[in-house]
Amino acid sequence: MNLIDLIYPKFKTVSIVGTYKNAGKTVTMNEIISQAVDREIRLGLVSTGRDGERRDVLTNTEKPPVHVRRGTIITTLENAVTNEFAQIEVLMVTDYSTALGRVIIGRAIDDGYVEISGPPSTSSIKEVCDIMMSFGAELVLIDGSLDRRASAAPYVSQGTILATGAALARNMDTVIQKTLHIVDTYRVPALEDVAVRNLAREIIDAGKTAIIDRERNIKYIDTATSLHCGELISTHMDETVDFIVLSGSATVSTIDDILLNKKSDLEIIVKDPTRIFIPKREFMIFEKRGMRLRVTDSINIVAMTVNPYSPEGYYFDPAAFLDRMRETMAQRIPVYDVMQGWR
Repeated sequence: MNLIDLIYPKFKTVSIVGTYKNAGKTVTMNEIISQAVDREIRLGLVSTGRDGERRDVLTNTEKPPVHVRRGTIITTLENAVTNEFAQIEVLMVTDYSTALGRVIIGRAIDDGYVEISGPPSTSSIKEVCDIMMSFGAELVLIDGSLDRRASAAPYVSQGTILATGAALARNMDTVIQKTLHIVDTYRVPALEDVAVRNLAREIIDAGKTAIIDRERNIKYIDTATSLHCGELISTHMDETVDFIVLSGSATVSTIDDILLNKKSDLEIIVKDPTRIFIPKREFMIFEKRGMRLRVTDSINIVAMTVNPYSPEGYYFDPAAFLDRMRETMAQRIPVYDVMQGWR
């Protein structure tokens, strides 16, 4: 089964997120573009950063170009519509601007290379996805930059492709274990109690942090952020507490203080897995200490792609890397090597 068969028509918006720079994100996107062209699916493309430029502006290394077919809807920057790239019919000049220029939405009027970009926030990315679909895009691919994994949030995209590879670490075992932790973090389950989940969603959407007791009474915690507020939350905890709702992120310091002072079994709730920032070692320790972390909105990881090559010159045996990753991710998600063409 090809990647496009896992994606379309089930999903209309899919993010492609890398575990590290040069993990193979753009190559993955190009493969999905190629498969979509074969199926005559009209695509929309947007990036949370910048993609399609010839060289990386940070590392000065070559980057794989993004090639599209005529009719593709793209979000890009006004100054990227040049003779160097495919001709673009400007459909809309948005109200969004970046440090590199205004964001526009256009249609490729011939086959060729493009540079894609996008607005600065997750809410605005969601908005341009909707606009591209109103212009005829049947499937929108969101290129998620390294520091913007929030594009994987269910509010933004319906599904996520995770790209990982040798660039993450020089040792294959380390790459596999780090990737496994990211996958397991993204797979933190949604809260089973629907009524409490809806309460938690309302609390988070209001930007609040709160405690919910066994009678489903809500007590708000007077804090501007959930960062480093575990000790304050602890002062309001007693044996009747069933749930703690964090409006922001779940971090090591906050979770540690909550677990240190908890007086009963409880569940800690955040909006979605992109709000969880707990390294593997601490995550395992917290689980042994009784951490029960839940989300109101879960991420759907559709598939993983692997890149056995690093731009630093080292590489893994492609077949061995793919086999090891598939073995590790069995019962979790399907794994592909799009460069080698191994399904």
